[in-house]
Amino acid sequence: MRSRLETPFAILTLAAAFLHFAGETYYHVVYGQPLSAYVVDLIAIGLMTLGGVSALIRRNISSAGWIAAGWGFALCLNYRAYFSRVYERQAGNSLDEPTIVLTILGVTLVTNAITFLVAMWLARPRGG
Repeated sequence: MRSRLETPFAILTLAAAFLHFAGETYYHVVYGQPLSAYVVDLIAIGLMTLGGVSALIRRNISSAGWIAAGWGFALCLNYRAYFSRVYERQAGNSLDEPTIVLTILGVTLVTNAITFLVAMWLARPRGG
């Protein structure tokens, strides 16, 4: 059974995937990062896109599991990215990027956590 909230949440997920792609591509080009780090972000973006598009195309079944997978993967990546920078700063090391990056990662970490919980709620097993 599909929730009424799945369609608007799929649209939100697609918008977030687009922003994630734009932000990661910008970061990759401007600040540089290993290709493997960029590819893993593309996997998260791909899962979010797969879930969002599937939810919009296949209205008779739920795609909330794919959406939850994308948000969960993105949450894990965001968690690692945020706290690796926090630990670097705590160790007294300077970052090779503006401090706004850490702020952006902190805001997106909270956002990812909330949206992941919503996605998990949408994907929960239901009787029927």
